[in-house]
Amino acid sequence: MNFEELLAILADGEFHSGEELSGALGVSRTTVWKQVARLQELGVEVNAVKGRGYRLRQDVDLLSLSEIYRHLGDRACDTFAHIDLELTVESTNRVAASANVTPYICLAEMQTAGRGRRGREWVSPFATNIYLSLAWRFTEATASLDSLSLCVAVAMARALRNLTCSNVDLKWPNDLLFEGRKLAGILLEASGEVGGPIRVIIGIGLNVAMTQGQGAAIDQDWISLDEVATKPLSRNKVVAAILDEMAEALPAFEQQGFAGFEKDWREFDCLINKSVELRLGSGVIAGVARGVDATGALLIQQGDSIKLYRGGEVSVRVSQ
Repeated sequence: MNFEELLAILADGEFHSGEELSGALGVSRTTVWKQVARLQELGVEVNAVKGRGYRLRQDVDLLSLSEIYRHLGDRACDTFAHIDLELTVESTNRVAASANVTPYICLAEMQTAGRGRRGREWVSPFATNIYLSLAWRFTEATASLDSLSLCVAVAMARALRNLTCSNVDLKWPNDLLFEGRKLAGILLEASGEVGGPIRVIIGIGLNVAMTQGQGAAIDQDWISLDEVATKPLSRNKVVAAILDEMAEALPAFEQQGFAGFEKDWREFDCLINKSVELRLGSGVIAGVARGVDATGALLIQQGDSIKLYRGGEVSVRVSQ
């Protein structure tokens, strides 16, 4: 028995006795009890009432490879032939980094050691958000990967726009916001020889249906997709929409660099002409954001001069 089989029965919201579940799943009542306890440990809210049995307190929208592939376009199906779906992992980026095929995708229902930029924890409750890592290989012909995070962010924004989430903003270099609250983040990790092919792990975390309780440990304002979208969205459809855009965006980036994404970035840019504080290590640079240059570098005006800043260990906050 696996969690998917148990959750499939409980998904109707009705009570099911331990005897009923053990018979339907072909396991002992003790095994059912242990699996229910494990689900509760993962954060799935299961009501257990003596004499009545078990039921889910809320719907659980599980990821399904067959559903994801059913919604994928032809190009994405051909491009992403290797997708693994895990119940729980330490980090999808770690799994993708160890894969011996490229392109490769790891999806997980839960991360126990998910990471954001600058080593921050990425809160990753079970079967609630999207935790996706994509391994991609760029040839030596790729001039620079500095603007890759911007291009991935644009692809994400395009995908969400196609899913009726039209008011998504981008905050340089790789955050997706809605009305100033964080909706998604991107973490890139690259490896390879100087002058040779570069393998990049693109880690994506997207809040979909996270409750306030589940996100209590997050130290900044955040929002979930179900608060943003104009209609309920299946996580499988959201994953498919993201992968459809990635199948177009990553080859385009290798051929054109940032040029093919610059127009959309300027449309989604939420920092343009705002006072900002840019943190570089222990230093703070205050100025006015003037967008990005043709390579995706952030332009900061201080007095009469404008200087550019690239990615890396840089964070941006709108001045209060």
